Amino acid sequence: MAKDTRYFTHDHDARHDHKIHALIKKYGVEGYGRFWIVIENMREISGYKLNGKSYVYESLAEQMKCTAEEVKQFLADCVQEFDLFVQEDGFIYSESLLTRMAKLDAMRRNNRNAAYIMHEKQGHNITKEPDDLD
Repeated sequence: MAKDTRYFTHDHDARHDHKIHALIKKYGVEGYGRFWIVIENMREISGYKLNGKSYVYESLAEQMKCTAEEVKQFLADCVQEFDLFVQEDGFIYSESLLTRMAKLDAMRRNNRNAAYIMHEKQGHNITKEPDDLD
């Protein structure tokens, strides 16, 4: 499997979103930093969704330099008050991140498949990895 660069797109002006303004009003710019810590953690996980296990809150608390209870409250506010995340079936996720990653994953899959086809046409014996199969 190819190395996964931890790249994802996001709007350069995300800080101007009304939901983010509300978050910053309540939590200050520290809340904006916390928001991006959560998004980056979602990006690093297969499926791009955080589960509601206590170890996730503990890990985020360590990264955010706060308590697990503060993380729980922050995430609850991001779901219920700011509509930045969705909580469903024991997971918390960002619809925006899922949409962006679906596009990126599809582009990568298409590029990989095009490379395999090119190599096959050139007579190279390349075997697709199971993750590369559609």
